[in-house]
Amino acid sequence: MISLLFALMTIAIILAWRDRWRLSYVVFAITLAMSIYWLDFHATSPLTIKL
Repeated sequence: MISLLFALMTIAIILAWRDRWRLSYVVFAITLAMSIYWLDFHATSPLTIKL
């Protein structure tokens, strides 16, 4: 999942360099939404610690 986020961010940067601003904003927004979901998933998941 993290590698997907990095790949999408790289695509957004490349699109911005090629002056495809609107598509770059869309890819960035999708990446941001997925990042927030992933953070929420990890922040609220229970820890399974066995001692």
